[in-house]
Amino acid sequence: MQPDAAEAFAQRAPSRLAAVLFDRNDDVDAAVRAFVAFTQAQGARVAGFVQEFADIKGSAQHDVWLRDLETGAQIAIMQDLGAGASGCRLDSAAVAVAAARIGRAIAQAPDLIVVNRFGKLECDGGGVLSELGEAAAQGLPVLVCVPLRFRQAWDAFAQDLYAPLAPDLAALKTWWAALSCEPLTLAS
Repeated sequence: MQPDAAEAFAQRAPSRLAAVLFDRNDDVDAAVRAFVAFTQAQGARVAGFVQEFADIKGSAQHDVWLRDLETGAQIAIMQDLGAGASGCRLDSAAVAVAAARIGRAIAQAPDLIVVNRFGKLECDGGGVLSELGEAAAQGLPVLVCVPLRFRQAWDAFAQDLYAPLAPDLAALKTWWAALSCEPLTLAS
């Protein structure tokens, strides 16, 4: 990076779009749940979803739910494909329900939108991809969890317009604090 470009990069405002980049062994969901609790305790209005798990008795698999941060309602996002099935269990119809809820939340301009994952559906142009783009375009603070295996697709989508974060509470709090120090701009 050229010295002038590096200086300009360092002086720009913190990105309101942040990606928690994580590997399979990282407990990203615990960090995000703790961060959501922290921001809500500060009085922030938080919309979106966090991911929750439950082991399926007698199986190496687990069920996955999205917990709506505004209502507390759960959406089951894994479908039962039956014994011996090996295909993807993700229920794209359930993800569409979550996407619609995020779309409604964007219209309410919350203080923070949390998207539990940028995954295979988003890599293929679906899932909550358009909602992510809409929230970012409106300048809303957005936190999204991105598995490292999908980093290339995420980078192609978000380019260099996001803050990459470690999957820990301290990194999330640092990003949030940087946003609170941003100067306010008044609309004319």
